[in-house]
Amino acid sequence: MTLRSKVGATAAAALAALVLAVPAPAAAATPDVETVPVTVDSSNQSGWWNPLVVDGDETYFAYNVPGSVAAKHQVNLAVRAADGTWTSGCLRLATGACAEYADDNGHNQPSIAIDGDGYIHAFVSMHHEPWKYFRSTAPYDATSLVDVSAEMPDAGAAVSYPVTAQGADGDIWLMVRIGADPQARRDGVLYHYDPVAGTWSRETTIAAAVNHSFYPDDLEVDASGKVHVLWEWGPWPADPYRHLGSYAVYDPAAGGFRDVAGQALPTPIRPDTPGAVVWRGYEPGEAIGDAVPAVQTAKMALADGELVGVTYRYADETENAFDVRWATWTGSAWTSETLVDTDALGGGVQTIAALDTTTAGGETRVYAVVSVQDCGITRSQTVLLTAGASGWTADTVGDPVVGQQRLRAATRTDGTDIVYLSAPAVPSGGTLRHAEIPRDGQPGATTLPAIVASLRGDAGGENLALGGTATASSQLRADTGPEKAIDGGCTDASRWISAASDTQPTITVEWDQAAPLDVVRVRSGYTVGPPQTSVLRDFTVQLRTASGWVTVGTVTGNTQTTVVVDAQGRTADAVRLVITDPSDSATDVARVYEIEAIAAR
Repeated sequence: MTLRSKVGATAAAALAALVLAVPAPAAAATPDVETVPVTVDSSNQSGWWNPLVVDGDETYFAYNVPGSVAAKHQVNLAVRAADGTWTSGCLRLATGACAEYADDNGHNQPSIAIDGDGYIHAFVSMHHEPWKYFRSTAPYDATSLVDVSAEMPDAGAAVSYPVTAQGADGDIWLMVRIGADPQARRDGVLYHYDPVAGTWSRETTIAAAVNHSFYPDDLEVDASGKVHVLWEWGPWPADPYRHLGSYAVYDPAAGGFRDVAGQALPTPIRPDTPGAVVWRGYEPGEAIGDAVPAVQTAKMALADGELVGVTYRYADETENAFDVRWATWTGSAWTSETLVDTDALGGGVQTIAALDTTTAGGETRVYAVVSVQDCGITRSQTVLLTAGASGWTADTVGDPVVGQQRLRAATRTDGTDIVYLSAPAVPSGGTLRHAEIPRDGQPGATTLPAIVASLRGDAGGENLALGGTATASSQLRADTGPEKAIDGGCTDASRWISAASDTQPTITVEWDQAAPLDVVRVRSGYTVGPPQTSVLRDFTVQLRTASGWVTVGTVTGNTQTTVVVDAQGRTADAVRLVITDPSDSATDVARVYEIEAIAAR
């Protein structure tokens, strides 16, 4: 089999890229998304990892599954054949038992690669600790991986963040962080696997500096065999907020690095190395230990051995408010543009440390995850952003999920992207999805504001209740009055809560002018504990019309945070909730975030 990861990673892929053609625009390309028949562990989430390999018509997924006890996981590998069937197995220790490790989100996750002879290599669950390296005993056999950690050089080293890439000649490259704590450093190191010799060797130190830690982001090998490396710097020993996003190219034949402009670089590279290494520099006053501005997670796209661009998350003013950006080299300077502006999308919107980017047939894509925390529930959506002549367009990939998502993408030789979608914290158990996204349609079926509105459960329309007048039969405290149910907020501090002695509470919302209504949305609950116990259980929704109060909906046994009731187009100037079972919690009170009366359009 010919190895293929992202287009341009091998000589065969580079040749294919030359003949790829994007068909004339038609309808939007429809992702083919399937759920892999596994349950992933809550720890199956990271931003730096490479748990995906596309090899011809086969796709390989590595993932964590729940271990034998809480807070532990096992690592599995699955292969999807051309006919869509999945075969999986665990990574095994010398004893024959499935390897099991402690959960550590963002650290103890797998990266894989396949060499030119078809042997699968996996680096797993290492956070500043010795090698955990597994290899298949038979080519392309996902069920035969065994522990061969003793074969790695630098035995006993403190290893973190293994990022893998297939080489141009069936070899494998590995980028990791190696702890040099006695020298107050954690260095970026490059390793190489020679399939002819069947051995790993330490190739070179990529970057190192006192009081700094290296954070790997991405690793790609082009058709000529040059190794492209992408990383960030953080303060030693560790920090979630990073700086100085950097890129360099290693030439194994010459044994040295060059920057994006082709200038030779000293080794190891330092944060202050002259040249065009840093694509996201310091802002005035910014320092290595700052929480903002900060970079967190980045990926790169290559075409014909050249860098197309870097997608990355960046918080410029507010801690943890990471936008998604795109950096390119103009030939003389680095430039950057914002693809996802979280502030512009409204309150509670965030991006997740999950990015990737691909290029094929002249079309560049960025994959990201947008999440919305609304009324105590976090929902997320994987989005596809496509570069076009007039800017970037947006599409969705798969359905939204409760909780966060993580991803990785690779491209087949026909230009189709294969996307790994992990949703490790959905209430029914973590899911793993496989998506195929061809380049045969017109991108731009939606917009980011529309995606956010959908995540909020908001189909648009004017909310007549907002700014109205609310009265209730009771309230628990002075700061939990009925006005909280129409203030536009959806946090625990912005709820109407009834008195504990009020067993059948009511709340009424009035507005100035009667108008036809489309729907009434009732949002209730509490972020602490299972959501289904704190939401309104049984209630009736009534509208005040010219002929009096009319019931438009009765809800019983509710377990959902948001309930939408059809207002049937009735003209009304008030809405009332008559609650007969406030909740299923020990403190049996009504907890209402918002009541929304949406005008008909």
